[in-house]
Amino acid sequence: MAIFELVRNKYDMQHMKITENLGEFQKFLDSDNKTGMCLEDTIKFFDIRRIFGQFESVKQSGMRVTMIMTSLLVMLFYRSKSIHSYFSRQFGKQAEREGSKNPYYDLLGNEKISWRTILYLFAKRYLNLSGRIAELSGKIRALIFDDSPIEKSGKKIEAVSKMHDHVTGRYLFGYKLLVCGYWDGNNFIPVDFSLHRERGGELDKARNKRNRAKKKAKQAEAAYREHKTQHVERRAVLNSLKDEMNACSKKATALECEKQEKRVSRSKKQQSKLRKKMKLAQSILAEKEEVVRKKEKKAPLYGLTPSQRRKQFSKERDKDSPGYERRSEADMSKTQSMMKMLSRAVKRGFEFDYVLFDSWFFSKEILARIESFRTKGIKLIAMVKMGRNLYRDCHSGKEMDANTLRKWYQNKGSKTRSRKFNATYMKVPVWYDNRRVNLFFVKLGSGGKWKAFITNDLEIGFNKLIETYQIRWSIEVFFKDGKQHLQLGKCQCNNFDSQIAATTLAMMQYIMLLLYKHRYYGQSLGSIFDLLSSQAEEENITRYLLEIFWEIVNGIGEILKVDCIELFEEIIRDNQRAEEIMRLLSPVFEKKRAA
Repeated sequence: MAIFELVRNKYDMQHMKITENLGEFQKFLDSDNKTGMCLEDTIKFFDIRRIFGQFESVKQSGMRVTMIMTSLLVMLFYRSKSIHSYFSRQFGKQAEREGSKNPYYDLLGNEKISWRTILYLFAKRYLNLSGRIAELSGKIRALIFDDSPIEKSGKKIEAVSKMHDHVTGRYLFGYKLLVCGYWDGNNFIPVDFSLHRERGGELDKARNKRNRAKKKAKQAEAAYREHKTQHVERRAVLNSLKDEMNACSKKATALECEKQEKRVSRSKKQQSKLRKKMKLAQSILAEKEEVVRKKEKKAPLYGLTPSQRRKQFSKERDKDSPGYERRSEADMSKTQSMMKMLSRAVKRGFEFDYVLFDSWFFSKEILARIESFRTKGIKLIAMVKMGRNLYRDCHSGKEMDANTLRKWYQNKGSKTRSRKFNATYMKVPVWYDNRRVNLFFVKLGSGGKWKAFITNDLEIGFNKLIETYQIRWSIEVFFKDGKQHLQLGKCQCNNFDSQIAATTLAMMQYIMLLLYKHRYYGQSLGSIFDLLSSQAEEENITRYLLEIFWEIVNGIGEILKVDCIELFEEIIRDNQRAEEIMRLLSPVFEKKRAA
């Protein structure tokens, strides 16, 4: 049964539907009265009017912005089939006025609202309130980055593109959602995000090759024509000498005529070579142009034909508006967007010890940006690809790629064993881009693959490095919970501003529920740990349960001879598989907990 459905008015038939049961949040939906009591209590404690009230000026008349935003925030948790029915049945009764859905859509699509500021204020308010509930001092705090595909059903939605999901290996239409989250020591809180489209590399590569071939063809043609002009001039000189020799038959003229004939002969051969070179360049150009034509059909820019791109929704935005900035981010590289998010988080007063992300995001630019905040005590822990990047070994002074370095130290017998993680590792001091860092080469279990981690925390040991990096998996749990329970990414409005608004609201709902559960249940939102958290009373329950779960996953990887890290991430992403594994292993967890 549909729990929450938004249907656009007759001028805009985009819609946002939710048709799945809310699973672990179902207890909030047992009855409207119970839901209202729960949300009213949390809203009062959160004091969201303090945040929403700052944006009243964007609306000149009609319903207040605070009322609309509050309704949008709590609507998911009521059994309303539409915005209109919700407003007239619930909020409308409280306000004693007739409700209308149009102001809601108008607000969602308003480019003047800074949803990024709202999310930051919401996150800061949560941290302030949660700090009153639980003591978090002394715990590791981190800023976490990761992206996730957001699938859309319509190609007319503004700025959607065809993209590759590297997790499932399939192609889909939608956005890449890049999220910046804050780990406060107990929970993951989303604080910033950007939506990106992918231009598509195949057509660009084909066009670049075509352009290079076109340049070579022009150069070959220019060289041929220039030489042809010179050849004609040499022929004219030769003909003139022949006429002169026929007229006076001088010996000197005959010798000069013979030399000129040799010049013309050599010039003719050179002209023939240049002509062949020009024809070859033109032939290659024709092949490249044919490839481009095929790519434009099979792999066009953004995965859309020119006609489809023209039909996409678009609107004029004020260049000084927040909406214009967010729309511009869609074509920005994720590395650039990530660095801007990092700078904003520092500027807005978020204090953290580490920046965590996987190998897809590591680059020289990111390392340099994190190093620029070293005075604030911010350090990096990231996974890196075993690719072509060169590192200068501190001991030998040689430059080697990651795989060569691993083999070098492995042959030297530098391997160390960690019983806690059932892992073999090697710590290698190196220079990268003239910056001193440490590489950790890690192999978990007997069936694991060698993986590389990089950090500029030169004092950190292996066990702490892995424990800290495990925090990054909390963002995977957020993606799963957000998509499954809060309909993250399910908005089908054509307006890009509405997409930003809907994504922000989902993150705000996540934070609000996190505060509610933190106050009354003292457990994480991650459904993968629900079975474990139900009766546990340990102060640091999340870390305790994660260690137990990691131990079991490590054991499974050892038996099946598979990579433990990949298995762990796969379980987190796949909700059905996670629930089945948790059901089978519940006796083991109970035994571990009792011990």
